[in-house]
Amino acid sequence: MTRLRALTRDDLVPADRQVYDAIAARRGGVPPNYHVLLHSPQAAARMAALGTYIRFESPLPARTKALALLTTARETDGDYVWTMNQPHAATAGLTADLITAIRERRALASLAPEDAAIIRFTLELLTQHRIAEATFRAVQRQLGDAGVVDLLLVIGYYASLSHAASALEILPSRLSTLSGERPSG
Repeated sequence: MTRLRALTRDDLVPADRQVYDAIAARRGGVPPNYHVLLHSPQAAARMAALGTYIRFESPLPARTKALALLTTARETDGDYVWTMNQPHAATAGLTADLITAIRERRALASLAPEDAAIIRFTLELLTQHRIAEATFRAVQRQLGDAGVVDLLLVIGYYASLSHAASALEILPSRLSTLSGERPSG
């Protein structure tokens, strides 16, 4: 059970229903976490706009986004974000072994250098709140300057969603593929 009630379109005042409609139109429905974030409709709208850019418009390769997303979800203990996005990571080309390695925080030495660089960049930012010069330059060579900024936004967006979901106790609607916890209710 979430700490705040999941809102429906009918719960919103008419002026805020456009936010609900815009999220639903872009994503084919309103995801469970946004039903709760809609308690602050304008904040939800802005988060959804950033998410739309990150998910659908950023030129970053899908694999790069998936690596950063899952690493962020793992490091923030984001059950909801991990579980809801793991299928997309597989579609983006991450193997089951690679997804398991991220979940289990295994050594990066066995990974392709390009994948390891993205994961290292993400881990350094989330655990040290800084990125080593060598790590930064490796990712900059791989993605370019705009790619570095987009990667930082991917990490920040999914960290924000993970923290919000954890604080509001928004759980995945199915068995968590991160912690193995079952949804309550």
